Amino acid sequence: MNQRITRLRQSLEKLKLDGIIIDRRENIYYLSGFTGGADARLLVTDQETLLFTDSRYTEQAARESPEWTLIEEKPPLGQALKERVRRLEKVGLEDTVSYRLFRELREEMDETIIPVSDVVEELRVIKEPEELENLRKAAAIGSEVFSDLLLQLQAGMTERSVACLIISALRQRGAEKESFDPIAVSGPNASLPHGMPGDRVLQKGDMLTLDYGGFYQGYAGDMTRTVAIGEAGPRLRDLYAKLLEAQQYGVEQVRAGLKCSDLDRLVRERLREYDLDQFFAHSTGHGIGLEIHESPSVSSRSQWILQEGMVITIEPGVYIPGWGGIRIEDSVIVKNYGCEVITNSPKQLIVI
Repeated sequence: MNQRITRLRQSLEKLKLDGIIIDRRENIYYLSGFTGGADARLLVTDQETLLFTDSRYTEQAARESPEWTLIEEKPPLGQALKERVRRLEKVGLEDTVSYRLFRELREEMDETIIPVSDVVEELRVIKEPEELENLRKAAAIGSEVFSDLLLQLQAGMTERSVACLIISALRQRGAEKESFDPIAVSGPNASLPHGMPGDRVLQKGDMLTLDYGGFYQGYAGDMTRTVAIGEAGPRLRDLYAKLLEAQQYGVEQVRAGLKCSDLDRLVRERLREYDLDQFFAHSTGHGIGLEIHESPSVSSRSQWILQEGMVITIEPGVYIPGWGGIRIEDSVIVKNYGCEVITNSPKQLIVI
């Protein structure tokens, strides 16, 4: 935590700021270890690290953030925080705060408050060894859940019941909560990249796309696999093999120094060889960590260059309206000369 604060202060110095108000739940946890989230605010200056929260959390804050100065005050904005800010000339305010908080601070301290973007988020991009272990464990939980599902999935189940199985299995395997609402879409519904599980009954010959993950020690897991129910027709087998080849090709390209936009382009070019790029409607991947979607983005517009210690997903998909869709997703740790795949479930087409 002390190293993170040191790096944050270096960022503030570059930005010519005397301090910063931290409002985002994930950033509060990253800097202080406090899990109270929305019921806290941080103020970091070149001399002080202050944690503002109310009496419900004072004991918790003392346990989780013993090196921080605790000020008992109910967020989002109280007199003690205002008084501390008034002592400073320029204070950054995360631009993800509510408009109400921004307006109130600006009304009272117009020249002092400076909206800032991604100051802490940029520190979070390179994961520390402990963070990588948490992400490996989150990914391992996802792989264990996939093994559980292979023993339970069958024709006659609804998409919604499959999603419920995923949620239950994630908790049983040690996840604190789901990284996002699980996706379990089958047959023609699988053409929806973020389709919501509904009452459709799994039928023989269906494809079933499963996209899910769980948090472990605050860090998100994320994986996608597509399986076949009962049997897989020739078209499904053909498209699956082509998508798998493109996805694996993308994984093999990952290394420090590669532009994220180039990685996205390489995967699309491979799909174009099969005339499938027209059915790939989203980015190739994204960063994961304390959030399920965080920097770096792996898209055509991304300005990021991969560095060792980043954790990203590689998840191309093929979505054909009226037929269905396939997505295969791995989470990987970027290394200097390649990557470490941490989602270790099989990727060959499985017929259940």
